This record gives sequence, structure tokens and C-alpha cells, in this order.
Amino acid sequence: MSKKTLTSIIILCVLTVLSVWVFFSDSGEKVKPNPETPSATKNVDNEQVKIIDIIITETTEGEKFWEVVASSANYDKGVDIATLQNVRGNFYKNNVVVLSVEAPLAIYNSAKKEVILKNGAKAANNKNVLITAKEICWAGKTDMITAKGNVKITQDDKMLTTSDKSIFNSDFTNLKLSGNSNSYVYR
Repeated sequence: MSKKTLTSIIILCVLTVLSVWVFFSDSGEKVKPNPETPSATKNVDNEQVKIIDIIITETTEGEKFWEVVASSANYDKGVDIATLQNVRGNFYKNNVVVLSVEAPLAIYNSAKKEVILKNGAKAANNKNVLITAKEICWAGKTDMITAKGNVKITQDDKMLTTSDKSIFNSDFTNLKLSGNSNSYVYR
């Protein structure tokens, strides 16, 4: 064995022993993040995400039940709520659109399966009925829609109904009016 090879083997053995010693002589002290860094103070439960051009769809037994399209959304994971901007959407029954909705602002709560259209919401069904209100709320668990605040329901040029509140289902087969209700029928 040459002197050079022997020196290399000794250096390699010393490095191996030092590595093993460092590995097993851990003092038990873990690396702690700097509390001033954003990642250390970040709470994963309150994570917020901004999304551009979003589509939210719910299906029931393989068929599309409703779909909402928005120009942007802010999702807060901590409360499981998305705030949507410039919203348009459709509700379906047997793959046919039965109700279309539109609003400048909407709140989507996936835990409650609830969509609240705000700031001048509109809804129109496939029977030429148009509903306008300050707020329209769809409760997905019951398939009931509640319109609140200056509710106006028109059908073509034949009928106008106004109320403070209106409750109906997505295909508009059930309707209940409450608070300052007035109906006008035109011929």
C-alpha cells in the first residue's frame, strides 16, 4: 500500500467516525423557526386564496344541479367561505336550465351548501319570470331560495308582484310572499 492510499484511508475513517458521532450526539434541541418570518406566524386554518375566473359546480347523482361562474373569488379556508365577484349561474333540473342568476357579489358557504347573491341580485326562470332583490339566498340542503329587500317578481308584461321577502324553489313551483306584498295583473 502506498503512503498516499494509507493517508486517504485514515482521513476517510476519521471523517466517518466524526459523522457518526455528530449524528448520534444530537443534543435534543430542534431547529426553531424565527418568529418574525411570515411562515412561522402563518395559521394554516386561516389560509386565504384569490382565484381569477372561477367556476363552481354541484352535481347530484351524476347530473349538474347548479353552476356558478365568477370573475374572481377570495376563499378563506378558516371559515370555508368564498366571496365571489360578478357572478352568473344556472340551476338545472333533468339537465335543463330552470333558473339563471346574476349579481355583482356572492358569498358561497360550502359547509352549509349556501349561495347568497348580494347588491342587486337577479334571477330568471325558464317560464319568463324575473326576480330582482337586494339579496337572493339559495339554501342547497332544502333547495329553497329566499329573496329579501325590495323584491320584485315580473312575468313578461302580464304580472308584477312586490314584497319585502319571497321564498321559492329553484324550478319556481312553490312561491311564498311576505311583508308589504302587492300583486298587479296586466292584460
